[in-house]
This record gives sequence, C-alpha cells and structure tokens, in this order.
Amino acid sequence: MHEKKGSAMVMLAIAFLGFAICIAGAIGVSRRLVVSSECECFGRVWSKAILSEYDVYLLEDYSIMAYFGNDSDVSRKVNDYLEYSSKNKLDEKIRGANADLTGYELGIPGNFRKALKLGFATSATDELINGRGRTYRNLDSLGGYEEEGRVINNKVVLDTLPSGGSGGCVSADTLTQNAKSIGDESGVKNSILGGGAEILLIERSMDNHVSKADEKDHFFVNEWEYIIKGSNDDEVNYRACRKRLFVARNALNLVALYKDEAKVEAIMSVAEAITPGPLGLATQILIAEAWAALETEEDLDDLYSDRRVPVIKTPTQWKTSLTSVISSKEFEKELDDESKELLSEKKDEISEIGKGLQTVTQFKDGLNYDEYLMIMILAMNENTRLLRIMDLVQINMKYRYYRDFNLMEYYTGTRFTIDEGIRSHVFEEAYK
Repeated sequence: MHEKKGSAMVMLAIAFLGFAICIAGAIGVSRRLVVSSECECFGRVWSKAILSEYDVYLLEDYSIMAYFGNDSDVSRKVNDYLEYSSKNKLDEKIRGANADLTGYELGIPGNFRKALKLGFATSATDELINGRGRTYRNLDSLGGYEEEGRVINNKVVLDTLPSGGSGGCVSADTLTQNAKSIGDESGVKNSILGGGAEILLIERSMDNHVSKADEKDHFFVNEWEYIIKGSNDDEVNYRACRKRLFVARNALNLVALYKDEAKVEAIMSVAEAITPGPLGLATQILIAEAWAALETEEDLDDLYSDRRVPVIKTPTQWKTSLTSVISSKEFEKELDDESKELLSEKKDEISEIGKGLQTVTQFKDGLNYDEYLMIMILAMNENTRLLRIMDLVQINMKYRYYRDFNLMEYYTGTRFTIDEGIRSHVFEEAYK
C-alpha cells in the first residue's frame, strides 16, 4: 500500500511539473507574441512620426513633403521611442532598431518628381491655370537689363547641384517650330496641363525676367531662363534667352512678311529703284531681312513690357514701316556706293512706295513673354529640365533658410528594422 501511494505521488508530481512547464512555456510564448504585436503596432506609429517631421519651408514654398535626416538620426529616434514604450514590459529585451533610408533621397530625380506630383492636387492645378497671379516686374523700364545678375562661384555649391552642370539647351529653331504648332494662349495652357507637375511648379513658384511668382526672395532673377540655359551666371541666362527669342521671332516675321503680297511688292519696287538689274534680288533679300529684324526689335520691346506678340502676324498686325527700314543707317551701310546714291536721289519716290501699307501700334492677340519661354521649357529634355528645377529649389532653400541645404539630405520616406531577438520587424513608409 505504501509503495502504491508513493508511486501515485511521484506520478502526480510529474504531472504537476509537466503542467507547470506548459504554463511557463505558454507564458513565454505569450510574452513574445505581445512584444511582437507591440513592435508591429508601435513601428507603424513611429514610421508616421518620422514622416511628420517634414520641412515646413519646403512644403510652403514648393509643395514638397520631405524631412531632414540620415540613417543614424532615424535609428536614434526609433531607439528612443523603443526605450520609452517598451521599458519594463514583461521583462522582454529588444535589441534595438536600425534605419536604412537608401533610395528615399529627395535628390534622386524620380523621388523629386513623385514629391511634386503628390504636392500638386487638382484644385491647385485649376487655380493655377485659371489665372493664379503672376506680377509684372518691369525690370527694363530704364532700357536694357539694369539689374546686376548674380553669379554662383562657390565650387562646393556648384558641385552639389543636382544637375552637376549638365549641358543642353533649346535652340531658336525649336522655339520657332513649336510656337507655330502651339499657336495661341489656349494652346500654351493645354501644353502646361500636359507637361507634368514640374511645369506647374515653374509657373507657380519661379520667377523670370518679366514676371514674378511671389514676394519671396529668389537668388536668381531669371529662373525660367536658368532652366533653359543652365548657366551659373544670371545675366548669361537672360542674354541667351533674349537671343533665342530674337532669332525665333525674326524667322517668324520673315514668314509673315513673305506671305503679305503687298509688302513683297513694295520690297521689289524699292529694290528695283536703288539696285536695277540682276543685283536687285540681293537687295530685296537685304530689305526683307532688315525689315523683319526691325519688326523683331519692336516685338521684343513688347514682350519685355508684358505685351503680346502673335506667332505669325497678319498684314494688319505689322508694326513697322518700310520707310523706317530704308531710312536707317544700318540698312544704308549694307548697300554699295551706287545703290546709296540712287537711294539718296530717289528718296521721295521710295518713301511713297510704303505709304499705303498698314501698321498698328499694339494688339491683344498672341503670346506674352512667359508663354514664349514656356514653349522653350516644354521642348526641353525632361531629365535636364527636372534637374535644373531641382537646382533652383536647392539654391533658393540655401538662400532663404539653410546655408547648407542639400536635397540629398532630405527624404521622402523611411525604412527601419526593429530586432526583438528571435525575429526582426521591417517597417517602410513613404508620403502618400
């Protein structure tokens, strides 16, 4: 009997021991499940906490959401969150967190483009296209380019620009052809809508020689011109765009001139009067080119005064007279001695030839300076255009807020791993 009781006690003890082991195991598993669940929940919250530290100036000025940081900073923040949230929780030890932000740098063109698309909602686009204000700046009121253009000479600043000084520019021929195809103001607006978020950013946040987008400080006066030319010298960008505008408008004016039968007849009559014979053809060409150039100078004056200039002018939209051409010293210098004498002798006769031709002082139709430049911007290589936009964002952020601002130090998403010992939890979140 004693032996049977002893055996029962042993078996009962074994059973209780097994039961205790099972309970301890269940408690251990439960601990890990709870900690794992906490890591999952808190990790998602902490991801959003990191993203919530976006730069306010970057958002206000350029509608871009990105935060400043690096791997070690984000790792430190998450570990601080871990220490606060997990301390004394079931005596479970979590080894820590490590961040890896590779691939989320705002300085990567693809990320920058995504950030812009996120920043420009439909409402902002509608507001912009329907006339969100740009202000005429009137830089040329004293004649010519009066402001001293700024130049970036700091090698570190230049070397860290996203474009890296990459070349590429739109030719005057491209402007000529695209202006013909786009045609008018509504054509430009439709092209802007189809040009992507970066085009809307240019319209909304960047200045050019004739108009400004806002009252904020901009390092360059000619930001649209920088996008087209890409020089670190502000005035070089201005001059380059002015030259392209002149060449393009001159070509378009020649087209309009030769389409006007009355003007062509007047040119032939004047050429025959001052250069009789076969050489008269060369004089015709000279007169036509001089007339188109004079008209182009008037066009540029209009554009820089924020007025409109039609792409291809009708006869009633021509502003200069034939008399003004043949009486100019520049034209006379191009003639040989015999033609100069005949021009002087037949001055009154020649003046009568152009009197019947109509001229106009101003017109409402056509494109303004912004629209001509936008045609060039739309014709650019998309990658080059985007990189130069990124340049301007970085330059202005340095100029306005942070001297050491660099797009590569700002991030559009976060990624970190929490190691709880047995398993790791990976969290990845980006702005949406």
